[in-house]
Amino acid sequence: MAAWLQEGMIIKWFAQNEWHSYELNAMAAASLNDSADAAACYSAELPDARVQLNIRNNRGLSEGERQVFEAEVTITPVNAGLAISGVQLVMSVENDLSCIWKPHLSPKENMVVGDKMFRSPAIVFENANRMTALVPDLAHIEHERKIPHIMDYVQANHSVMYGLCAYEETGHVYHRLTPSSQDFSQSVSYRFYLLELTKSSGQRDKDYRGIERFLWEQFAADRMPLEEEAPVVAALTPYAEYAYGWALDRWQDVTWQQFSLNGEEVGGVVFIVCAWQKPGRGQEQEWREPKSLWNQAWFCGLRTAYGYAQWGKRQGRLDWVKKSELALNFALSAPQIDGLFPGYYQAGDDNRWESGRWYMSGPRRPAGHEDYVHLLDSSWTCYWLLKWHRDVRADERILPFVRSYVNRLLSLQLKNGGFPAWVQPVTSQISPYLLESPETSMHVMLLCLLNEIEPDARYVSSAELSARMVAEKVVQTGRWEDFETYWSCSKQWEDKQYGLLDPRSGLYNQCNFGMYWTAEAFKDLYRATSKAEWLDAGEQVLAEASLYQQIWQPAYFPVPTVGGFGVMNSDDEWNDARQSLFALTYLDYYRLTGNASYRARALWAMKSSFYMMYCPLNPAVKAIYERVHPHFDENDYGFHMENFNHHDGTPVDGLGEFTIFDWGCGAAASSLAEFERSLAAISSRIASDY
Repeated sequence: MAAWLQEGMIIKWFAQNEWHSYELNAMAAASLNDSADAAACYSAELPDARVQLNIRNNRGLSEGERQVFEAEVTITPVNAGLAISGVQLVMSVENDLSCIWKPHLSPKENMVVGDKMFRSPAIVFENANRMTALVPDLAHIEHERKIPHIMDYVQANHSVMYGLCAYEETGHVYHRLTPSSQDFSQSVSYRFYLLELTKSSGQRDKDYRGIERFLWEQFAADRMPLEEEAPVVAALTPYAEYAYGWALDRWQDVTWQQFSLNGEEVGGVVFIVCAWQKPGRGQEQEWREPKSLWNQAWFCGLRTAYGYAQWGKRQGRLDWVKKSELALNFALSAPQIDGLFPGYYQAGDDNRWESGRWYMSGPRRPAGHEDYVHLLDSSWTCYWLLKWHRDVRADERILPFVRSYVNRLLSLQLKNGGFPAWVQPVTSQISPYLLESPETSMHVMLLCLLNEIEPDARYVSSAELSARMVAEKVVQTGRWEDFETYWSCSKQWEDKQYGLLDPRSGLYNQCNFGMYWTAEAFKDLYRATSKAEWLDAGEQVLAEASLYQQIWQPAYFPVPTVGGFGVMNSDDEWNDARQSLFALTYLDYYRLTGNASYRARALWAMKSSFYMMYCPLNPAVKAIYERVHPHFDENDYGFHMENFNHHDGTPVDGLGEFTIFDWGCGAAASSLAEFERSLAAISSRIASDY
């Protein structure tokens, strides 16, 4: 059997309202069917069933320093029928291997990693010489999922588990076992893989490229086939038209907000609207959250305005272009205090913009931070100002605004290379949170882009110092903590605390947004410095981010999923809006490396960015919208929930009540404009090579 598993495997069987343990014993060699590839065979006798475990070395999948073992657990009734409530195969792990990754945390007893978290599923271990993993057989689940699949790693007994049992979602969001009896007349089986990867000399810890490559080759490549880009972009273009037609035309009386701010005409699409606010129904002014405009890391009105500036020019919609200029005005109207500026403007209690005011950061922050600027938001806003300057129009206000901010930003850099997350703009008081976090990578992105426009050795030197901190303190520890990890909808509680390891797995709570910033930052540093180490480090980060990409279509989700993204290891939504950002990251890495799997991942991430839109192009999703919101019709085409299966207490059939243009269809349409621009650059480069 796989060498990294220790002897002493057991079967846990649920009966009479509790779990019972049975030892697995090695079977005689004759039971191996004389197969040269067979590695081991074990069995356990239960009161009503016989459980058999077969593990064989799949020499067709093994190659070089990679060994792949196939494991199958078969449960056979002793008599004519069998009731199965739950079964777990528990295997002890070699002592010197540490668990470094699992898709979901299970901080309480009776919690597990349910198959609703099987996007690119693996539980991964590592020591100085080897990386090993348990990987569910997704092909088997596609065809043989009679009972939900579960897996887990528990640090207390250093064991890995794979099994079958019903579970329910609890909290925001974990999976709790709820064994429920099902009757079977025939044998039931489930399968998984055990990987052993020998690490190369000098290979960094937590380098998941071997795991990512196995998942790609075994499952993703067939389910995410490489397609010609031009037809894909052409097929996605109508989605962008629905998006802008919804926000800027059909719903504009609710969504589009335009007013005078300090004598300047400004505008933008409002932060959040709900299905009940459909124009003409009389509830247009009933807001789910305070009426507001944002330039924040998620909800960035400037990023989406970049999109409708581009699409407006292409389609001759000068009204869209004019609106985009008002969104630019709004971003530049933020008052700077020695370079720092707010990114959140909230209407007054009377819902009038004229009685509103700026807040230093939006309400996704630690308590008591209302007067602190979130530097992540500011750098993201300045990043998009620079992209506007480069790609849309070189407005004379942009560079002075960005320079003022960057000069203050550089003065705030810590000795270790990182940047604080929240800063009081007048006193420069620094928040104690996220001092060594991947949010620093966003500042690297900004510094590299500014250096591209206005070369300055200070920017590159600062960026490299920051990147080395992130590589050491974040990538090598798996500490992907950012604002979203603790101060969004999946909040802190007694077993989820900032800076503390999960009590049952020894892993950090993590969010993949930091992986996006870091993969981008390392890539940009490679371009700025030509140092191969940064491209290599970026591919390491991108491999870990890829473990959040959805590489298959589970039958238990009624919406398309392939290519989309999840968010973190303590939440379980699918098809999240961040996938439109990852699409561009994969495409850039393809341009730099020629790795065709990046190209395919990019195309499918881009396609998935529109899966949740209400429109005729998404018939399955459209039917759910109309069941949940029966008043919807063609005037609502373009309404776009930010993800699927979001547990905020409002979804019906996995579909929520609200949409956020700046973190949904507007963001996706903006990425599609960039995606097409990048494809044109690739085509131009290929043409020049010939």
